[in-house]
Amino acid sequence: MTTIDRSIVPDQLRASVAWLERDEAALAGVLSRVTNIVAEAGEGSWLIDVDGRRWLDLTCGIGVTNLGHGHPRVIAAAEAQLRTLVHTSVVTHHQRSIELAERLGAGCPFFADPQVFFCNSGAEAVEGAIKLSRQVTGRPGIVAFRGGFHGRTMGAVSLTTAKGKYRARYEPLLGGVTIAPWPRALRHGGDEALAVTEALRALDELLEVQSPAETVAAMVVEPVLGEGGYVPAPSAWLEGLRERCDRHGIVLVFDEVQTGIGRTGSLFAAERLGVRPDVVLFAKGVANGLPLGGLIAERSTMGRWPLATHGSTFGGNPVSCAAALAVLDVIADEGLCERATRLGDDVLTRLRSTLAGSPQVVDIRGLGLMIGVELSSAATADAVQDACLRNGVIVLTCGPGENVLRLIPALTISDADLDHGLTVVETGIKAS
Repeated sequence: MTTIDRSIVPDQLRASVAWLERDEAALAGVLSRVTNIVAEAGEGSWLIDVDGRRWLDLTCGIGVTNLGHGHPRVIAAAEAQLRTLVHTSVVTHHQRSIELAERLGAGCPFFADPQVFFCNSGAEAVEGAIKLSRQVTGRPGIVAFRGGFHGRTMGAVSLTTAKGKYRARYEPLLGGVTIAPWPRALRHGGDEALAVTEALRALDELLEVQSPAETVAAMVVEPVLGEGGYVPAPSAWLEGLRERCDRHGIVLVFDEVQTGIGRTGSLFAAERLGVRPDVVLFAKGVANGLPLGGLIAERSTMGRWPLATHGSTFGGNPVSCAAALAVLDVIADEGLCERATRLGDDVLTRLRSTLAGSPQVVDIRGLGLMIGVELSSAATADAVQDACLRNGVIVLTCGPGENVLRLIPALTISDADLDHGLTVVETGIKAS
């Protein structure tokens, strides 16, 4: 444990330092944290630490608190459920899971007759998708795409190539997984059409000579790369994946753990992008901070998953489901999908204008309120992140080179708070 000279710690930080010392002693060091903030409370788009300092949160716990911290309708729904029924596992059915499955299915207009399987997290949803696709097709192979992030469990990390550290020294990983190229326009001089053509050509070659199509159960793809750099997938490329999956009998899985629940401008990005997956994965924002995840697919697909060949002790627990129902109510009542689209377009327009010609900026991109600002280096991104933190604004970095600022504000963020946060980000970039 690091020894801290308490005599030089300012009075206004002493509570934080004391908690950080206890944290270092009690919690495993493998779990990294982005800041040394010790949060005590959350109010909307703001976090309050144990020393009473306020921080504008443009991270939402990595895209989880889409309605901000402590949304009153979500809290009320969870509290009410806590008083009646907390847990049943698979011993009984319960009402909230049925109601939520109906609502989530209705939010997938690309499915005619959807069914839902509930688990606890995005990684578990990915594991479930691997098992489902292998059961449905009778094939072993899984194709994922370079730069994707799908979780930290062994199956999920086998599909993850956002950063090498997620895989290092955990091999051998899951067998039968092949990684195909992602169409990054920046690597083709900004020519998206060429990037799509080249990525699909490489995929066809892979399906012919490396992972024969008749052995592939699923393709798993994020509609927007998350940890891999906040890169929206071109619709033409996703359409190409759809065509190849149809042609070869492969299950197309959209990992919408981060893009879903209104973040990109529709309940699921598949609807906005106009491409139909066979399976949609969700987690993160669905219960606004309570653990919940799952898979959605057509009944004809789910029906080929044999009874009791998969399960979850805590998945779809009544409290998380009640919170998620409230989340969906708020998104619908307050028009938050439409707001995410409008604010996302406004943020892109503003940043492209205010940062035009900045030598530190390589690219500004996004879909809805999932915005990435690619900078010239990791050092620049770190400097901007530090400058924002000094001014009370929390932002994250991502990308294989750790040089992309990712902006993930709450869908409920006020216009004034968003303006303030962007001003701090812009100032930090210009000064870096």
